[in-house]
Amino acid sequence: MKGKTKAWINAILLVFTLIINGMGAFGLINGLSQKEVSDMYPTLITPSPSTFSIWSVIYTFLILSIIVLIVKSKEPYYEHALDAISPLFWLSCVLNIVWIISFSYNLIGLSTIFIFAFLIVMVLLIQQIGKIQRKGRWLLPVAFGLYSGWLFIATLVNISAWLVKIDWNRFGISSEIWSVIILFVAVGLTFMVLTSTKNAIFPIPIAWAYFGIYQNLLAPQGFQGRFDLLQNVALIGMVLLIGLSTIQLYKNGYQVMPDLSGNEGESNR
Repeated sequence: MKGKTKAWINAILLVFTLIINGMGAFGLINGLSQKEVSDMYPTLITPSPSTFSIWSVIYTFLILSIIVLIVKSKEPYYEHALDAISPLFWLSCVLNIVWIISFSYNLIGLSTIFIFAFLIVMVLLIQQIGKIQRKGRWLLPVAFGLYSGWLFIATLVNISAWLVKIDWNRFGISSEIWSVIILFVAVGLTFMVLTSTKNAIFPIPIAWAYFGIYQNLLAPQGFQGRFDLLQNVALIGMVLLIGLSTIQLYKNGYQVMPDLSGNEGESNR
């Protein structure tokens, strides 16, 4: 299949995915918005609603990436990128759609399976970007690093919502201590993914989510400052995640992802 054809398939699937996401956000799939479904299963690690504005940033970068892949599909770097990531991107769109639909229908357990598979596919995708990465090329690593990082935290929240739905007792541990454990484990998992992908952007949306968790714990419409320990852990986690990103950026030679080819730079996106 020609690169241009793959690029257009990417574009069509992204548009369809955005439509389904919009329908889910406005409650047009099952009469309930994603926020309304999420509010049925409150967790201590759900970020504040304002934090979800990051989706506009993520989708802006994704749309720009898809446009560039179409326009520059014959350039060697983007030709290789299309070959490397297109099948995974197609699969990610399908998983995104079935996740939205299952979540909208309050099938939280099923949606957890879909979002976990979605996350794995996205991590594999940024690994593929790393294999063809060239110095000075930042658009694809940024777009998919942001996407994957935010999806990581969305997966944790989805799992937590499912555990709330099934009335899991957390081995008798209090909800605050359990949430503290989850936040520290998430930092550890982020480090593992970062070691594998070397994408310095990946921890940033997770750090943003930790700030959103902190905000929600303090908010009058949230938990009203009742969980001091968890609030502090959320801030500590945010600092650790930003630190991981900064260290990886330094290791990459101040590139989002390292140039593994050993070639001196191509410029631009």
